[in-house]
Amino acid sequence: MTLLRARHPGLRLRTTWPAPHAVLVTVRGDLDSATAPDLARMVSDRLWATPERLVLDLSEVDFLGVAGVRVLVHAAMRAEQCGTELLVVTGPNPMVRRALEVTGADERLRCAEKRAEPAPA
Repeated sequence: MTLLRARHPGLRLRTTWPAPHAVLVTVRGDLDSATAPDLARMVSDRLWATPERLVLDLSEVDFLGVAGVRVLVHAAMRAEQCGTELLVVTGPNPMVRRALEVTGADERLRCAEKRAEPAPA
């Protein structure tokens, strides 16, 4: 099952459930002060279902601003409270990795360059 949401033309969010216990949110475009609230709402909705694992794939993000980083850090705190493992996938995107490093968010988030396939339920 796939769910697409596009409130802002500069941001595309796609949710898939690659396994019953795992949620994957793919983010494409600009993640800035105008679009970060859309990601925050989507992450909050997905965490409400308390999956075992939530993966945020940022490998196709063109711009990651401070507002987007703030959403990621808040998502990590909420995931921890829900007992959900949160993984931020940066891909080979140096701009995303740099934004996380400069803000120190890379020390608070579990990041990986590639996403692992979920184990079967």
